[in-house]
Amino acid sequence: MSTNPYAPPTSDVTIEDDTPEVPAEILKKIKGAWVAGLISAAMTLLVTVLTISGSKVAGFNAWNFIDVVLILALAFGIFKKSRTCAVIMFAYFVISKILIVMNTGRFDGAVMAIAFLYFYAQGMAGTFAYHKHLKG
Repeated sequence: MSTNPYAPPTSDVTIEDDTPEVPAEILKKIKGAWVAGLISAAMTLLVTVLTISGSKVAGFNAWNFIDVVLILALAFGIFKKSRTCAVIMFAYFVISKILIVMNTGRFDGAVMAIAFLYFYAQGMAGTFAYHKHLKG
């Protein structure tokens, strides 16, 4: 026996990845939702900064920085494939649009709002399909 008595023990360890491959369609839905969240956060941040610098934008003030942080946190949750975050993001977006319409009496940006709703709904469907796929 010519081995070093002070050498650490070794073993043949093979790590097998038994996680099923997720279809690209599911991952695309999830990616669309978190990217939409990033875009929404960026737009909200831009409008909030413009409002603070003196521009008058209905319904926006410095408190919207909290909105930006919340949207970013939910987008990160969707990126991590959280069903909860996807559902909250969808509901939060709908409620915020309803509150804006109630405060201003106008529904500006309807086409953009519908696009965001589409991506958030797809994100919900994608996260639920992802977890269903993992269960087998």
